[in-house]
Amino acid sequence: MRYYWDLIRHFFVSNSRHGTHSPFVYGLASHVIYHVSRVQPHTIAVPSDFNPKYRNLLLAILTYMHVEELDYLGQSGQAEALFADLRSNTVDEITEAVRQGKVIIVHEPFRSRKTKWIWQQLVQSTDVVVSINLFHFGLLMYRTEQRKENFRLRYPFWK
Repeated sequence: MRYYWDLIRHFFVSNSRHGTHSPFVYGLASHVIYHVSRVQPHTIAVPSDFNPKYRNLLLAILTYMHVEELDYLGQSGQAEALFADLRSNTVDEITEAVRQGKVIIVHEPFRSRKTKWIWQQLVQSTDVVVSINLFHFGLLMYRTEQRKENFRLRYPFWK
């Protein structure tokens, strides 16, 4: 029940692309999230436990960000983006990966009270400069050219 309350709350407090004050996030929202004919994504292996409903959106985002490889956090040091599971990865592991310049994909950060609490710790961390919360998954990254900002974007569910 708490999950659905968080979803409703997210819908009312999140922004569309017009609520963002970052050229990077505005471009991502305009060209990928809210764009009808998205960029054709590369074929990147997405973890099997990632919700298939959001797979194409994730692939389009990674393509827009010029990410060629996605791997699990802790399995590879070569991938530009890492899939983190808040049930098994620690805040320290995730923030260290962000410090190394990796894009962290977090699936279902509001799955439980524990994962929600960990997500909030990550968003507040000084190592995470940009967090993008799409409710069903989130992105964490370090961008030197941007000040610390946390974005809640409304994903258009009708797509």
